[in-house]
Amino acid sequence: MSILPVLVKAYEAQNLEVMTGYNPNQMHNWPRVPYTVFLEDNLLRGCPGLALQEVMFLEGLGKYLTPKNSFIIGNAFGWSTVATALTFPGSRTIGIDNSAKPKGRDLTNQIFEELSLDGGAKLGESPKGTAKICADNFDGEIDFVLIDAKHTNRAIVEDFQGVYPVCSKACVFLFHDVLNWKMTSGFEALTKESGLTGRFLPRTTSGMAIAYNDEMVSDDFHDYIDVFSGNLDLFSSYRQHAFKKMNSIRQAQGKSPQRLLK
Repeated sequence: MSILPVLVKAYEAQNLEVMTGYNPNQMHNWPRVPYTVFLEDNLLRGCPGLALQEVMFLEGLGKYLTPKNSFIIGNAFGWSTVATALTFPGSRTIGIDNSAKPKGRDLTNQIFEELSLDGGAKLGESPKGTAKICADNFDGEIDFVLIDAKHTNRAIVEDFQGVYPVCSKACVFLFHDVLNWKMTSGFEALTKESGLTGRFLPRTTSGMAIAYNDEMVSDDFHDYIDVFSGNLDLFSSYRQHAFKKMNSIRQAQGKSPQRLLK
Protein backbone atom coordinates (compact mmCIF):
# COMPACT_ATOMS: atom_id res chain seq x y z
CA MET A 1 0.00 0.00 0.00
CA SER A 2 1.29 3.46 -0.90
CA ILE A 3 1.98 6.02 1.81
CA LEU A 4 0.36 8.77 -0.28
CA PRO A 5 -3.29 8.36 0.79
CA VAL A 6 -2.24 8.16 4.44
CA LEU A 7 -0.01 11.22 4.09
CA VAL A 8 -2.60 13.37 2.36
CA LYS A 9 -5.47 12.32 4.64
CA ALA A 10 -3.35 13.10 7.71
CA TYR A 11 -3.15 16.75 6.66
CA GLU A 12 -6.77 16.89 5.53
CA ALA A 13 -7.71 15.71 9.02
CA GLN A 14 -6.01 18.88 10.29
CA ASN A 15 -8.21 21.00 7.98
CA LEU A 16 -5.34 21.59 5.56
CA GLU A 17 -5.89 20.97 1.86
CA VAL A 18 -2.75 19.55 0.27
CA MET A 19 -1.71 21.49 -2.82
CA THR A 20 1.02 19.62 -4.68
CA GLY A 21 2.10 18.12 -7.99
CA TYR A 22 0.48 20.65 -10.30
CA ASN A 23 1.79 21.56 -13.76
CA PRO A 24 2.93 25.22 -13.92
CA ASN A 25 1.30 25.49 -17.37
CA GLN A 26 -2.04 25.01 -15.63
CA MET A 27 -1.25 27.62 -12.97
CA HIS A 28 -0.24 30.71 -14.94
CA ASN A 29 3.36 29.42 -15.19
CA TRP A 30 4.01 29.91 -11.48
CA PRO A 31 7.08 27.69 -10.98
CA ARG A 32 6.30 26.74 -7.37
CA VAL A 33 3.03 24.92 -7.99
CA PRO A 34 4.58 21.42 -8.23
CA TYR A 35 5.77 21.73 -4.62
CA THR A 36 3.71 21.11 -1.52
CA VAL A 37 1.93 23.86 0.37
CA PHE A 38 -1.39 23.84 2.21
CA LEU A 39 -4.62 25.74 1.76
CA GLU A 40 -6.35 26.84 4.95
CA ASP A 41 -9.22 29.33 5.02
CA ASN A 42 -8.32 30.20 1.40
CA LEU A 43 -4.79 31.16 2.44
CA LEU A 44 -1.57 29.36 1.50
CA ARG A 45 0.38 27.93 4.44
CA GLY A 46 3.85 26.44 4.80
CA CYS A 47 7.05 26.55 2.76
CA PRO A 48 7.11 24.78 -0.63
CA GLY A 49 8.13 21.23 0.30
CA LEU A 50 8.76 18.00 -1.56
CA ALA A 51 6.69 17.80 -4.73
CA LEU A 52 4.33 14.87 -5.18
CA GLN A 53 6.76 13.21 -7.61
CA GLU A 54 9.56 13.64 -5.08
CA VAL A 55 7.50 12.02 -2.33
CA MET A 56 6.95 9.13 -4.72
CA PHE A 57 10.72 8.93 -5.25
CA LEU A 58 11.26 8.96 -1.48
CA GLU A 59 8.66 6.24 -1.02
CA GLY A 60 10.52 4.10 -3.55
CA LEU A 61 13.66 4.29 -1.40
CA GLY A 62 11.74 2.36 1.23
CA LYS A 63 12.19 -0.77 -0.88
CA TYR A 64 15.99 -0.55 -0.64
CA LEU A 65 16.73 1.10 2.71
CA THR A 66 15.82 0.16 6.28
CA PRO A 67 17.18 2.97 8.46
CA LYS A 68 16.92 2.75 12.22
CA ASN A 69 17.17 6.52 12.67
CA SER A 70 16.15 9.24 10.19
CA PHE A 71 16.85 12.96 10.50
CA ILE A 72 15.27 15.83 8.55
CA ILE A 73 16.89 19.27 8.53
CA GLY A 74 14.12 21.71 7.64
CA ASN A 75 10.75 20.64 9.03
CA ALA A 76 8.37 23.53 8.25
CA PHE A 77 4.86 21.95 8.31
CA GLY A 78 6.32 18.47 8.58
CA TRP A 79 5.40 17.19 5.10
CA SER A 80 8.80 15.59 4.45
CA THR A 81 9.20 14.48 8.07
CA VAL A 82 5.88 12.63 8.05
CA ALA A 83 6.57 11.23 4.57
CA THR A 84 9.94 9.91 5.74
CA ALA A 85 8.42 8.29 8.83
CA LEU A 86 5.78 6.60 6.67
CA THR A 87 8.39 5.47 4.15
CA PHE A 88 10.55 3.90 6.85
CA PRO A 89 8.05 2.59 9.42
CA GLY A 90 10.76 0.90 11.47
CA SER A 91 12.73 4.12 11.85
CA ARG A 92 12.68 6.79 14.52
CA THR A 93 12.28 10.04 12.56
CA ILE A 94 13.09 13.51 13.87
CA GLY A 95 12.66 16.76 11.94
CA ILE A 96 14.08 20.09 13.08
CA ASP A 97 13.66 23.76 12.28
CA ASN A 98 14.58 26.99 14.00
CA SER A 99 11.33 28.88 13.42
CA ALA A 100 10.20 31.01 16.33
CA LYS A 101 6.62 30.01 15.49
CA PRO A 102 5.74 26.55 16.83
CA LYS A 103 2.73 25.91 14.56
CA GLY A 104 4.58 23.68 12.08
CA ARG A 105 6.24 21.61 14.79
CA ASP A 106 2.99 21.29 16.75
CA LEU A 107 1.20 20.18 13.60
CA THR A 108 3.90 17.62 12.85
CA ASN A 109 3.78 16.21 16.36
CA GLN A 110 -0.01 16.01 16.27
CA ILE A 111 0.14 13.98 13.05
CA PHE A 112 2.88 11.74 14.46
CA GLU A 113 0.71 11.04 17.49
CA GLU A 114 -2.41 10.31 15.45
CA LEU A 115 -0.54 7.99 13.08
CA SER A 116 1.42 6.34 15.93
CA LEU A 117 4.75 7.25 14.33
CA ASP A 118 8.03 7.19 16.23
CA GLY A 119 9.63 10.63 16.56
CA GLY A 120 8.36 14.08 15.69
CA ALA A 121 9.52 17.67 15.24
CA LYS A 122 11.90 19.61 17.45
CA LEU A 123 13.10 23.17 17.73
CA GLY A 124 16.72 23.18 16.64
CA GLU A 125 19.31 24.92 14.55
CA SER A 126 21.64 23.29 12.05
CA PRO A 127 24.55 22.89 12.11
CA LYS A 128 25.51 24.15 15.55
CA GLY A 129 22.76 22.34 17.42
CA THR A 130 22.73 19.14 15.41
CA ALA A 131 25.01 16.99 17.56
CA LYS A 132 23.07 17.69 20.77
CA ILE A 133 19.68 17.20 19.15
CA CYS A 134 20.75 13.84 17.74
CA ALA A 135 22.27 12.75 21.04
CA ASP A 136 19.09 13.71 22.90
CA ASN A 137 16.65 12.10 20.47
CA PHE A 138 18.33 9.04 18.96
CA ASP A 139 19.69 5.82 20.37
CA GLY A 140 22.55 5.23 17.97
CA GLU A 141 23.79 6.63 14.68
CA ILE A 142 21.73 8.24 11.92
CA ASP A 143 21.05 6.11 8.83
CA PHE A 144 19.04 8.50 6.64
CA VAL A 145 19.24 12.29 6.34
CA LEU A 146 17.12 14.70 4.30
CA ILE A 147 18.49 18.23 4.02
CA ASP A 148 15.98 20.89 2.94
CA ALA A 149 16.79 24.06 4.86
CA LYS A 150 18.66 27.17 3.73
CA HIS A 151 19.27 26.93 -0.02
CA THR A 152 22.87 28.06 -0.51
CA ASN A 153 26.02 26.14 -1.39
CA ARG A 154 27.60 27.09 1.91
CA ALA A 155 24.53 26.09 3.93
CA ILE A 156 24.18 22.58 2.50
CA VAL A 157 27.88 21.95 3.14
CA GLU A 158 27.55 23.16 6.73
CA ASP A 159 24.32 21.20 7.30
CA PHE A 160 26.04 18.08 5.99
CA GLN A 161 29.18 18.65 8.08
CA GLY A 162 27.03 19.15 11.17
CA VAL A 163 25.29 15.78 10.89
CA TYR A 164 27.90 13.61 9.17
CA PRO A 165 29.91 12.82 12.35
CA VAL A 166 26.87 11.21 14.00
CA CYS A 167 25.87 9.15 10.95
CA SER A 168 26.47 5.48 10.26
CA LYS A 169 28.72 4.27 7.47
CA ALA A 170 25.60 3.17 5.57
CA CYS A 171 23.81 6.51 5.89
CA VAL A 172 22.11 7.88 2.78
CA PHE A 173 21.86 11.67 2.40
CA LEU A 174 19.12 13.24 0.28
CA PHE A 175 19.19 16.93 -0.66
CA HIS A 176 16.24 18.95 -1.96
CA ASP A 177 16.37 21.76 -4.58
CA VAL A 178 20.02 21.24 -5.57
CA LEU A 179 19.69 21.89 -9.30
CA ASN A 180 16.88 24.43 -9.10
CA TRP A 181 18.74 26.52 -6.54
CA LYS A 182 22.15 26.10 -8.20
CA MET A 183 23.75 24.29 -5.25
CA THR A 184 25.78 21.90 -7.40
CA SER A 185 29.17 23.22 -6.29
CA GLY A 186 28.27 22.76 -2.62
CA PHE A 187 27.06 19.23 -3.24
CA GLU A 188 30.20 18.35 -5.22
CA ALA A 189 32.37 19.79 -2.46
CA LEU A 190 30.74 17.79 0.33
CA THR A 191 30.87 14.51 -1.61
CA LYS A 192 34.53 15.07 -2.46
CA GLU A 193 35.37 15.85 1.16
CA SER A 194 33.48 12.84 2.53
CA GLY A 195 34.37 10.35 -0.20
CA LEU A 196 30.70 9.51 -0.72
CA THR A 197 29.23 8.78 -4.12
CA GLY A 198 27.12 11.71 -5.26
CA ARG A 199 24.37 11.64 -7.86
CA PHE A 200 22.27 14.49 -9.19
CA LEU A 201 18.60 13.59 -9.77
CA PRO A 202 17.37 15.82 -12.61
CA ARG A 203 14.26 13.65 -13.07
CA THR A 204 12.97 14.86 -9.71
CA THR A 205 11.00 18.08 -9.75
CA SER A 206 13.52 20.26 -7.91
CA GLY A 207 16.63 18.50 -9.16
CA MET A 208 17.43 16.70 -5.91
CA ALA A 209 20.76 15.04 -5.20
CA ILE A 210 21.72 11.95 -3.22
CA ALA A 211 24.96 10.84 -1.54
CA TYR A 212 25.86 7.44 -0.15
CA ASN A 213 28.63 4.94 0.54
CA ASP A 214 28.86 2.90 -2.62
CA GLU A 215 29.89 -0.21 -0.71
CA MET A 216 26.83 -0.13 1.54
CA VAL A 217 24.01 -0.13 -1.05
CA SER A 218 22.64 -2.85 -3.31
CA ASP A 219 22.74 -3.14 -7.08
CA ASP A 220 18.96 -2.68 -7.06
CA PHE A 221 19.42 0.62 -5.23
CA HIS A 222 21.86 1.76 -7.95
CA ASP A 223 19.36 0.80 -10.65
CA TYR A 224 16.62 2.77 -8.90
CA ILE A 225 18.81 5.88 -8.61
CA ASP A 226 19.74 5.54 -12.29
CA VAL A 227 16.08 5.98 -13.24
CA PHE A 228 15.95 9.43 -11.62
CA SER A 229 19.49 10.45 -12.49
CA GLY A 230 19.87 9.44 -16.12
CA ASN A 231 22.67 10.68 -18.32
CA LEU A 232 23.53 14.30 -17.49
CA ASP A 233 24.95 14.90 -20.97
CA LEU A 234 21.59 13.87 -22.44
CA PHE A 235 19.89 16.09 -19.86
CA SER A 236 21.96 19.07 -21.03
CA SER A 237 21.23 18.24 -24.66
CA TYR A 238 17.51 18.07 -23.92
CA ARG A 239 17.70 21.48 -22.23
CA GLN A 240 19.18 22.91 -25.43
CA HIS A 241 16.33 21.45 -27.46
CA ALA A 242 13.78 22.84 -24.99
CA PHE A 243 15.45 26.26 -25.17
CA LYS A 244 15.30 26.30 -28.98
CA LYS A 245 11.68 25.16 -28.99
CA MET A 246 10.62 27.84 -26.52
CA ASN A 247 12.45 30.56 -28.46
CA SER A 248 10.73 29.42 -31.65
CA ILE A 249 7.39 29.80 -29.89
CA ARG A 250 8.34 33.25 -28.54
CA GLN A 251 9.44 34.45 -31.96
CA ALA A 252 6.22 33.15 -33.52
CA GLN A 253 4.37 35.22 -30.93
CA GLY A 254 6.45 38.29 -31.77
CA LYS A 255 8.42 38.21 -28.53
CA SER A 256 12.17 38.64 -28.06
CA PRO A 257 14.22 35.41 -27.75
CA GLN A 258 15.52 34.45 -24.35
CA ARG A 259 19.10 33.74 -23.26
CA LEU A 260 19.92 30.26 -22.00
CA LEU A 261 20.98 30.48 -18.34
CA LYS A 262 23.42 27.95 -16.92
